[in-house]
Amino acid sequence: MIEAAQKRALEPEKETGALPLVLEILPGQAGEGLIDIYPPGSYEGQPLAKLVEETLQRTGWSIEERQILDDIRRQMKGGRFICRGGEIHGDSGQFAVVEETESGERYWYVPVRVIRPQEGGSPMDRQACPGASH
Repeated sequence: MIEAAQKRALEPEKETGALPLVLEILPGQAGEGLIDIYPPGSYEGQPLAKLVEETLQRTGWSIEERQILDDIRRQMKGGRFICRGGEIHGDSGQFAVVEETESGERYWYVPVRVIRPQEGGSPMDRQACPGASH
């Protein structure tokens, strides 16, 4: 039974009908992110980058959500958005996977991370430093 559910989640589904899109923006390696839900049809044909931008411009977040938003904004300084191993260029549908709630409600899920390069310099900086170990 679990195997079938995992298989469904991994296979792209074309005939799902109108489903809501759940966009989660996660700062760095955090386990929890900022969640926004787009009603069926409102996201179709929209670039994922545009949906991310719309979500980040929203107001009315709770205190906890504002803390996550602050973390996201810190990561954005010099960072980039990634989803499923690549940058978020393209339609939101390219990145979505169908998931199901415990009560059987289906939705599209798109997790986006904002990743900033590690601090501490680049390999070029280390080569230029005398006495640096390689």
